[in-house]
Amino acid sequence: MSQNEAFSRVLIDHALTESGWNLLDPQQVRFEYNTTSGRADYLLLDSLGRVLCVLEAKREDFDPYDAKEQARGYAENLQAPFVLLSNGREHWFWNFARADQRDAYRIERLPSRDDLDRVRLKNLRPPRPLLTERIGPDYLRPLKPDITLRGYQLRAIEAIARGFDEQGRRKFLLEMATGTGKTLLCAALIRHFLVTRQAERVLFIVDRIELAKQTMEDFNVVLAEYKPVIFKTARRTGDLLGSSVVVATIQSLMVDRRYREEFTPFYFDLVVNDEAHRSIYGDAREVVQFFQATRIGLTATPKAYLKNLNLRQLAAEDPQALEARQLRDTYHYFGCEPGQPTYRYDIVDAVQDPEGPFLCLPKIIDCRSDITTQALQEAGWSVVVNEQEENFKIQDLERKIFTPHRNRVMCDAFLREAQRDPTGEIGRTIIFAVNQTHATALTKTLNEIKPGLALTITSRIPDAASLAKDFRDRKRPERVAVSVDMLSTGYNCRDLLNVVLMRPVFSPTEYIQIKGRGTRLYTFVVGNTEYEKKHFFLLDFCAVAEFFEEKYDYAAPLKLPRPGEKRPAPVRYDAGEPRNWQVGEGGAGGEESSGQSGGQSRREIPVWEGTDRIVSQEVRIVGPNGEKVDIMTFRGSFERDLKEFAEENDDLRDAVAAEDDDSIETILQERFYHRPEMFYSPDKLVVSYGVPAPTPAFVYNALGKRPLPTKDKVVDDTVDSIAARFNLRYRDAKWLHATAELVADDQQALSDFLGARYQRLFERNQFRLLGGLAALTRFPDRDEVFEALRQSSLVECSRQALKLAS
Repeated sequence: MSQNEAFSRVLIDHALTESGWNLLDPQQVRFEYNTTSGRADYLLLDSLGRVLCVLEAKREDFDPYDAKEQARGYAENLQAPFVLLSNGREHWFWNFARADQRDAYRIERLPSRDDLDRVRLKNLRPPRPLLTERIGPDYLRPLKPDITLRGYQLRAIEAIARGFDEQGRRKFLLEMATGTGKTLLCAALIRHFLVTRQAERVLFIVDRIELAKQTMEDFNVVLAEYKPVIFKTARRTGDLLGSSVVVATIQSLMVDRRYREEFTPFYFDLVVNDEAHRSIYGDAREVVQFFQATRIGLTATPKAYLKNLNLRQLAAEDPQALEARQLRDTYHYFGCEPGQPTYRYDIVDAVQDPEGPFLCLPKIIDCRSDITTQALQEAGWSVVVNEQEENFKIQDLERKIFTPHRNRVMCDAFLREAQRDPTGEIGRTIIFAVNQTHATALTKTLNEIKPGLALTITSRIPDAASLAKDFRDRKRPERVAVSVDMLSTGYNCRDLLNVVLMRPVFSPTEYIQIKGRGTRLYTFVVGNTEYEKKHFFLLDFCAVAEFFEEKYDYAAPLKLPRPGEKRPAPVRYDAGEPRNWQVGEGGAGGEESSGQSGGQSRREIPVWEGTDRIVSQEVRIVGPNGEKVDIMTFRGSFERDLKEFAEENDDLRDAVAAEDDDSIETILQERFYHRPEMFYSPDKLVVSYGVPAPTPAFVYNALGKRPLPTKDKVVDDTVDSIAARFNLRYRDAKWLHATAELVADDQQALSDFLGARYQRLFERNQFRLLGGLAALTRFPDRDEVFEALRQSSLVECSRQALKLAS
């Protein structure tokens, strides 16, 4: 044994011990076991002394996957159902006994003996493919009659099923706009895995206990027979063992490393991360990686730490920096290319969906006071404090200086401009404050103006979660909730008409999440009359919308947090001294407030006793394409970069002006596509926009020449062109249209069409209505017509997207 392999064995021994194996017990682990095929490095045994698993060890610089065939011989000789391949750093697992499991897959923790016993029992009744379970709009209706799955939810489920069954993928990322029913989608996905036996136990991870309780409201209906539980309470009551669905906060799993005490690495078959961009960093990442399960991440705002970077250059110049970015990048963690989730459905999609709309956009009211206007300037707001002139920026207000009259002016303006509900009352509202103390001050001011109007919902308010739930369910009389961070994510208040920013926001992720509180549609019923919520008001008192529309640099790579960087300590009010404030270093406010240590210094935060007034107000109705912050995904980046490219290249501008499609194709292929920042390509554009169009169509759209056609328009134009060429009769043109429509929407149908597998393709319902296969035989020039469709831009673009997905 070489020195390198000996070191690998030390790492493997440690990994086995971490998973509960007793290396000193020959009834559990045997070493260097001779077989007719050679000497097996490790044998892992069950409680009856039978070989459960062959573990082949390799030196650290050797790819353990390459030892697969060597280990196969040992497994066949010893009739072991499982194979592990490891170099101590990297582990691969192969369910060798399953005929349909032809390959090993990467795992991050070695399985325990209980894990292997459970997988062996599962092998006796193998699961069936996800695609064998029909999922339609009424999939959940037997459980709750008023639930209907929408088209985009069905497409998301299918994207995962195809990746799982056809590509063997075990990591998926769904990028879904806030308000598009992620919890219901998760319930359908989980049920899909459980019914097909692809999962026996599921872990659903959220980032706050309030979200766990909210999730259970849906799970108790849709997944009732699987006995869903909340981990925090079930571990005390003993209900964990009887449950197939466990809902947990990342914090409850991390406390005292309970996830290791309660579970083994293979305990769960499916792990779903809600708000996935929050739960894959630091200690939380260790929790998520512990479980060797299929992983599905859901988020409206993935963190793209690999975006806008030359990855090859970074790998050569600073590989550690690249690794740090990879660890934090949401796309990379869930096995996706930069900016390319498994499935995306953003707010623009939801507003423009032909089946919808399913969300609404804001009417932005930009309202600025004199103090705010000055604080937004480069020099800041200049004011004399203790006989010294000081300057305060917008982020300093209510942190480094208190401005009571500014608060009063903002509250007055809010009451004057807020959207009313159909009864004439101020519509239900969430106001986002700088910190908890500011939230309390705003609530007091509002209730001084109109008693009983507002309540504070922050983490230091007793039973805040119940207050939030009662406000959401209209069980409280107050119309306004004042908060900081607690209601910014995962809070579903459908009849919310006003979102108010009385604090600055500098993170696009946070801004999108806050806006998401108001995007849900709602129908008000007054007497016998219904009123639809068309939009919500975003009352912006800190120029947040302008910042993200005009000043935020979307081209700059995200900055990594500095090692050891912590959130600034929060401000706390000392009730004994009205104008003395106990502050941590930096004096920043936040949602969470904890007492400071007794040795911490005090300083006095000044109170501005002067007056303020509103000096400007603008109203902007956001159009169907959303705000800039809504579209700066792959599509937004493409359009921005293409405009810059066109400004620098006269030949592209000339080709666009002349509508010279061939030149446009050539220029982009040779000089724009496949650059190392976002690796734009025709297939990625087809997937991202959801339109099977050629490159020039995307270029004309991005440069404002003409709008991108819809998928339906592309299908119609293709069919019209082919029908005219072959002089098709109405019946045959209908058949061609049904075929074109299907191959543009369905990857399996496209594959069947390209392979001329017509019997399977044309057995679908839409063709039965046209007479089925018998009618197809009466289709003149059928082969020539189908070949023309194969050669069309529609099919070629769809084929490129299919290749990308594969």
